[in-house]
Amino acid sequence: MVTAERLRSILDYDPETGIIRWKINQRSGKKSGDIASYCGGVGYLCLRVDGRRYRAHRLIWLMQTGSWPTSQIDHVNGVRNDNRWINLREATPSQNCANSVHGGSFSGLKGAHYRPNRKGYKKWTSSIVKNRKLIYLGAFATAEEAHSAYAIAAARLHREFMRLA
Repeated sequence: MVTAERLRSILDYDPETGIIRWKINQRSGKKSGDIASYCGGVGYLCLRVDGRRYRAHRLIWLMQTGSWPTSQIDHVNGVRNDNRWINLREATPSQNCANSVHGGSFSGLKGAHYRPNRKGYKKWTSSIVKNRKLIYLGAFATAEEAHSAYAIAAARLHREFMRLA
């Protein structure tokens, strides 16, 4: 595995912008000063160092702290390619999932799940996950009520890792 010293000798990182640049010319044709990272497919920036592919935010953590992250690195604002130092923090898998952005909701509100109307039943349910455990929050007449229940539970369970959108 690459070391912090090795990274610091070949890369420049700007904590204000999150951009990593090469310090030295590369055999691949990249020149000193060129941006070292590229889009890795699922929104994260990646780069190759000594023939091995790494996610840029993990290398940044190593360069800035001198040690590999013990678990995951969370992007505070949910933007996977925003590697400004202020936007990165260590997180457990559960915390990282709590801060994830979920798309495709029928209601557009996190934690509000539509259930087909069954005679006499409420149409919206809400649930939350903590440490891989699904916690049912109840059934509600509106998406807004279900989302509100989620928001209250998220504030209690996820604290600073809570994301409501």
